[in-house]
Amino acid sequence: MGTSVRNACCVLGAGLVGLCCCAPLPAQVVFETRDLRLEIGADGLLRSLRAKTSGVEYACTTEPAPVAAVYRGGDLTVDSQVDYAENEPPVYRGGQVFPATAVTLAGDRLKVRFEGAGCSATYRVTAKPQHLAFELVSFEGPPVDRIDLVRLRLRRLPHLGPWIGVAYDDKFGVCLCGGNLQTNAGLAASEKSIDMLAVAERRVALQGTVAVLFGCEEPQRRFLEYMEVVERDFHMPQGARNRRSPFQQYSYLWCSPTPQDVDQYIRLAHRAGLRVILYSYTAFSRGAGHFVWNDRYPGGMADLKKVADAIRAAGLHVGLHIHYTKAVRSDPYVTPVPDERFHKLRRFTLAENIDSRATTIPVQENPAGSIRDKDRRLLKIGRELLTYEDYTTRPPYRFVGCQRGHGNTQPSSHAAGQGVELLDVDDWSIFVRFDQNTDIQDEVAQRIADIVRHTGPYVMLYFDGAEDVHDPFWYHVARAQYRVYRLLQPEVPVCEGAMSSHYSWHMLTRGNAFDLPEAERIKAFCYHISCRTAPIRAAEFTRINFGWIFRFYPTMGPDVLEYVLSRGAAWDCPFSLRATLAQVAANPRADDCLDVIRLWEDTRIHNRLSPEQKEALKTLPPSQYQFVKTWPAIFSPQWVDRWKKQPFADQEHHLFLDEHGRPELVAIAEVPHVADNRVKAWTFRRPSRPNTTYVLAWAVRAQGQWRLPVPANGLRAMRPFGKPLDTRRDGPWVYVPLAGRTYLELPGLAEAEIRGLLAKSQ
Repeated sequence: MGTSVRNACCVLGAGLVGLCCCAPLPAQVVFETRDLRLEIGADGLLRSLRAKTSGVEYACTTEPAPVAAVYRGGDLTVDSQVDYAENEPPVYRGGQVFPATAVTLAGDRLKVRFEGAGCSATYRVTAKPQHLAFELVSFEGPPVDRIDLVRLRLRRLPHLGPWIGVAYDDKFGVCLCGGNLQTNAGLAASEKSIDMLAVAERRVALQGTVAVLFGCEEPQRRFLEYMEVVERDFHMPQGARNRRSPFQQYSYLWCSPTPQDVDQYIRLAHRAGLRVILYSYTAFSRGAGHFVWNDRYPGGMADLKKVADAIRAAGLHVGLHIHYTKAVRSDPYVTPVPDERFHKLRRFTLAENIDSRATTIPVQENPAGSIRDKDRRLLKIGRELLTYEDYTTRPPYRFVGCQRGHGNTQPSSHAAGQGVELLDVDDWSIFVRFDQNTDIQDEVAQRIADIVRHTGPYVMLYFDGAEDVHDPFWYHVARAQYRVYRLLQPEVPVCEGAMSSHYSWHMLTRGNAFDLPEAERIKAFCYHISCRTAPIRAAEFTRINFGWIFRFYPTMGPDVLEYVLSRGAAWDCPFSLRATLAQVAANPRADDCLDVIRLWEDTRIHNRLSPEQKEALKTLPPSQYQFVKTWPAIFSPQWVDRWKKQPFADQEHHLFLDEHGRPELVAIAEVPHVADNRVKAWTFRRPSRPNTTYVLAWAVRAQGQWRLPVPANGLRAMRPFGKPLDTRRDGPWVYVPLAGRTYLELPGLAEAEIRGLLAKSQ
């Protein structure tokens, strides 16, 4: 089948031809690729979008909608990253919307008229075998603030990927995505239909923006293959190709090695079966911005190369964690002379002359609404930084309680009329954010690229602080990432980030690494947040990170890690663990924890779980699947109340090696309050021996003799499973030496009896 761009005349029934004496009806506009046929009415409404092979109609023909729209007035501004809707298109608040009213095609030029707005847009349409591209080449008429370049209303489909703009069923999918960084895209879904949108804003760019449309046979198997062609043709980062890299499966150990102790971290990673060691810039530098080498790396780049090379020589891979959108307050960008290229939240005008000792700063404008958060109240006047305690909101307007010469800047006299700038201090107040409309981001990106080039190759880069940009968020989130990504040599196949926007899909191949809370809350957090988000990202052909487990907590038992890794395995997702050598040494069940990681990693990576086992691990009902942003998951009461206040009550599972050394997965049930809470214990049954109940147990803190009132028919103890462990009987009691994970087999006893004797154990 060929690809075509043509006008298709309306066809009348043969019996009516002789009755038609009026002028011919306006032509429909038809576009075709190898896989889909798109038909637009002359009135600008979507008439049809069909899969060519099956002929199935995917357009919502019961509610035809315009294929484009322009907006004038209103507001697209997002006040903060907290309000930025990461997984849906931007919401236009207020103003007027003008839908397309007429469409004509001449050669490769598609002209769309918006009669109500008195304007029109002209697109260059490029047809390739696998995709169509609509590039906005000119705009005629009064200016507009936003345009829906292409808007397609489809019937509701079972699988939606709003991040990349894809909707599909088991046989066919439709994707409408941006063809460059300046083009946004997404889905707006209702119960019966989906609006697919490719969007451009005047404050970013109108001319030159590109919408790309393609259909895809067998999307669950072939979508990445189709998208790889799109990325190649439009010179985008190769997110589709990288998603098929085996590196995507690898979990990582996040640590801060030095040239002196890197070998110990290598041994730890090997012990846990982790394939990647990731270190942060904080391991080797004094902070983000200039990344000045710290005292632990006196040799600078040579020391870092020594550490990275040692990790690779041990058969492991290396990852790097960065902050890149801001500078730490101790950085040369901030002190002793502040750079002009920090983002300013507000600008004021000095109302009077002030000397270098003044603690009240008079300004002409009303400061109402300015930052009042502790440690974020930072002003810049010329080359001086100063903090303030508060401000007045009635004349005379003043910043009061000012501390002059902040950050070792020089207190100075300033003349009336001089600018007073409120700097954009990060929520984590040790940082000040960059103005993304300057070249400071490129300078920092080059420093990061130099580190990668001199000490690489790296298999992973974590873009932390992705949310720490200013509006328009959809543009600057991805643009800041791209300004780093485009410089990376050699290419880094795995990228994660704290926030994403549409174009980020082509760079961030994994997502949503949540900062998991204290050990006692990790399971609940995983259930309510990670398990809820993973299936949404899976529909977008993306894994999430089932970490970060932010430290190797001394009270964290192997059950915590087993729950997290089992839920990640359900969706073939990795996890991450941040640990120091001291933390590992302080955990009495560290060996068990590392055993859990190793077994689950090997089982998942080598695909040893059956589809049925993976389904059994998906215990959250599909009706509760929902994309949860990283920031609200950790701080919003809507989510915090779920994982912090609601008791954890999910079905847990245990993976162990059976008598033949093969992995076996079983459902387990916890027995509470065993031996005055000094023992953690679970019961389980095996399909191979359905009438026998087993016990999995370990000592919470120390080790010692576990005393159980076992009947005369006996008890068999094992550590590990299948290897007998000597026990001792003394009257009605059996003594089991207990430290790490131990298995008990009690033949002839019902589960209720076993739970009863566990409750009486000491």
